[in-house]
Amino acid sequence: MKKTSRLRAAVSLWILAMVPLYGQEHASPKVRIPPDDLSGEELQAVELYRKVLPTVVTIFTLQKIITREGEQKQRGVGSGVLISPECHVLTAAHVVEDAEQISVKTHDGKSRRAELVYSESSADIALLRLLTPAPELKHATLGDSDRLAVGQMAYVVGAPFGLENSFSVGHISGFREFNRLYDGTILAEFIQTDAAINSGNSGGPVFNSKGEVIGIASLILSRSGGFEGLGFVVAIDTAKQLLVLEDRGWMGIEAIFLNREELARLLNLDLEGGLLVQRVVTGSPAEKAGLRGGSVPAQIFDQRILLGGDLILEFNKQEACHSECLAQAGKGLAGLDRIPVKFLRGGKVMQTVVDVSKTRRNFLKN
Repeated sequence: MKKTSRLRAAVSLWILAMVPLYGQEHASPKVRIPPDDLSGEELQAVELYRKVLPTVVTIFTLQKIITREGEQKQRGVGSGVLISPECHVLTAAHVVEDAEQISVKTHDGKSRRAELVYSESSADIALLRLLTPAPELKHATLGDSDRLAVGQMAYVVGAPFGLENSFSVGHISGFREFNRLYDGTILAEFIQTDAAINSGNSGGPVFNSKGEVIGIASLILSRSGGFEGLGFVVAIDTAKQLLVLEDRGWMGIEAIFLNREELARLLNLDLEGGLLVQRVVTGSPAEKAGLRGGSVPAQIFDQRILLGGDLILEFNKQEACHSECLAQAGKGLAGLDRIPVKFLRGGKVMQTVVDVSKTRRNFLKN
């Protein structure tokens, strides 16, 4: 046989050998049967994973970011947990707050569009709702993070680096209070754990040995960028308090207070004080009311901020002039469904009304 003939024959045989692989798009998943000789602790972990897995979701986002080259699209991945028959998903605020598009992949393999219902960046908690309800989906039970002890087991399920349905086990290492929310009324408590948490785990649930959600994965402290045994989880009792919004509405803005000196230095304005809007959450009441966030990076006293956003002067006729003014404004807004807002944009004083009626509800009541 000539050399070219042998080559063609070899290529033909190789192609025939590859046909079954190309014709079979997806191999059947391997069925794994747990061994009979598991220890009691192992068996508990296996059963807990089976129990909670249907409640855990993977979140995919598409967001707009501002770089030196201008606006760019960026994809993100995180985790979350179903917490109600209405298909509400609890996750971390930093996973979804900047997202223009949110999709949730549930345990049945389906991808469903979702909308942001509520977020609080200072506590890193957000609530989503599936646009098309699916009552057949299972939802998790929320536990009590005030009834936890250092040394207790902690179980994490999520999608680290996009690896869906990953399971890690560790202990509760401590309890930390890093932050107070803007109104000073709710303390944001974090649980420290040595259970493995990496990028993609953010927003995912942490369970106790009963399969109850005791926290939402938030952040890690790391020198290498990977897991080093210092993971932090928003305590579920913090989330519970935040999701009871019957006496307060959520607007969906992130803003910083600027005093007279800062306003004069940054914006050349002679005002006692004001709230400079940094970001308006996509789909929030504030966005629907036309408020705008910043887009020009700047720095003031070692703090990075965004300029170009609206400067809020008044909430419901209460001036945003200093911290006491803001506290007073917060009290006055407690029972309002529609909040009048006066703001400065491009040198002009403007007004709008933010409708928070749909966010003034207890999301923990079905």
